[in-house]
Amino acid sequence: MAERLTPFEAVFGRPGLAAEHFPRIAAARGAAGAPAPDCERFLMLRETGELMAEIAPEGAAGAAQIGLLTFHAFRHWQEGAAAQAIDAPTLGHLLRLERIGPWQLQTPGSAGYVQLPPHRLWVAGAAGQQAEPVDGFFWVGGDPAVNALQLLLVLGVHEARPGFTVIELSSGPLPPAGHWGDVPVRADGPDFGNVLPGGEHLHGLSTAGEVLKLAARVFWQLRSPG
Repeated sequence: MAERLTPFEAVFGRPGLAAEHFPRIAAARGAAGAPAPDCERFLMLRETGELMAEIAPEGAAGAAQIGLLTFHAFRHWQEGAAAQAIDAPTLGHLLRLERIGPWQLQTPGSAGYVQLPPHRLWVAGAAGQQAEPVDGFFWVGGDPAVNALQLLLVLGVHEARPGFTVIELSSGPLPPAGHWGDVPVRADGPDFGNVLPGGEHLHGLSTAGEVLKLAARVFWQLRSPG
């Protein structure tokens, strides 16, 4: 079975695309003095606009989402563009885990992408739309205590589909335990409970709090010895 492409590879893996554009963007950001996590200033750069024009034609739908994806992809590239993979048994353990306990949240780097096992975690669609599987999430930032952690959830990655869905989420201050991994967030059932009819063996995300909780537990796993 062929290895799954990450969203970074699917969009920016075309030969020469990242190698041509990202160094130019990095040079422009350095000249402008833009801080690394500043998405708004990143999107104002002419060099960023040139890359986005190659990814999607002018006037294409979802320009804001394309901009967010480009920002996260750029920061991922700056950190080496190596995705962190979570396998199915590990994901199941993290979603069923009762508690982490006190722990100061730390990210494994200032930016990156976590790829989850396929079709194990789902987000229910809005009215009239289909549910979509979670491929993973990008992150930027390492100091959520000052609202600096930005997440970009990626849904619906499939080789037969020309695109995918992204959902942006920015964190607030950390709770007293030092992370979100133990915070109950779903009011109508257990956190990470199934959202699909007949999918009792599956898990789902239905609140922003669950995304933060998932990210915290994944970061905890990636930072744990062994």
